[in-house]
Amino acid sequence: MLDGFYMHYQPIFYLQDPAQAIGYEALLRHPAGWSPFDLLREARRAGAIPVWELRVLERAVEEVLAASSSTLFFNLTPEAFADMAFPLRAARLVESRGATTARVCVEISEQGVYTLKEFVRSLQEWVDRGFFIALDDFGMQRANLDLVLSAHLDYVKIDRALVEGVACDRQKQKLLAGLVEGIAGSGAYPILEGVEKEEDMAWLAETGWDVGIQGFVMARPSAFSNFVS
Repeated sequence: MLDGFYMHYQPIFYLQDPAQAIGYEALLRHPAGWSPFDLLREARRAGAIPVWELRVLERAVEEVLAASSSTLFFNLTPEAFADMAFPLRAARLVESRGATTARVCVEISEQGVYTLKEFVRSLQEWVDRGFFIALDDFGMQRANLDLVLSAHLDYVKIDRALVEGVACDRQKQKLLAGLVEGIAGSGAYPILEGVEKEEDMAWLAETGWDVGIQGFVMARPSAFSNFVS
């Protein structure tokens, strides 16, 4: 099942300049229709993480970094993030393809974070290798504000659950405004996930916020070749 995977990518745009992409998030796909969760579960069952994850990164680096000047956003499993040897291996892979780690932003899901001490220790290994760092799915479970305030984060991706339907939900509007302000105040750049309705996009555009946006209203995941000429 682990053979035959391919990659799709979804752009992340600036809200105030939606023609300009911040970067492209790599999304794992399989011709048999297996979800990324199923593929990673099989890799865990086979004891192939993070070795298999390095194969996925290699494919994304070749398709995005070697073919463009774009920034690659790449999701890490908790195992790869916490493996102290993995940042060096990932850096060597990127550099062997003629790119720099400054063109890669690794995404760590808030769901996989356990303690602040563990998180900061692992994160520093990635920072030392020159990678950018994004906290993904923020607000989906614990909304760890201590991570945002205490760790070196370049981006914080606010979960779609806090974004979807915001145009018609005053409570979400207030909550989202507070999160955007707090994240920006910490020095990280907020990215809003799951912007999939035109009315939500229109409401967000009126806020004047300096944030990134990602969702179907802007672009659906696709082969990277569909985004570059």
